[in-house]
Amino acid sequence: MSAIHEVQTLVEQALDAFNAGDPSVLLALFDDDIEAIDHAPYRFDGKAAFVTYLQSLLVGARSASLAFHQPSYRAWNDDAATVNTYDSFTVVPDNGAPAVTQYNRTTYVLIKRAGAWRIVAAHFSPLPHA
Repeated sequence: MSAIHEVQTLVEQALDAFNAGDPSVLLALFDDDIEAIDHAPYRFDGKAAFVTYLQSLLVGARSASLAFHQPSYRAWNDDAATVNTYDSFTVVPDNGAPAVTQYNRTTYVLIKRAGAWRIVAAHFSPLPHA
């Protein structure tokens, strides 16, 4: 299987699992040394800090979903790839309040380490409101 197909399959499986209520598949893709830039005004260095931040977004949530729109999967060689996409991240609060959706431009950088693909860098930029 080509690198593009490997990455696309892994990412789609992670999204499917997340949307079915199992975030562990997506979290397993994050490298321990991930560098992530999100809407927060600073960079997250390492998986533990980034996962703690992501978990804080889900406090009080009944459910959450993540959808990619127009994803682009590109392999640079057999062990480096990028995923660029527009995404929508929706959180449904547990208290009956309306769902909140954040629309983003997202980039993931993946490398293959010891035979396993890992997200080593992630960047999320909010899209302007219509």
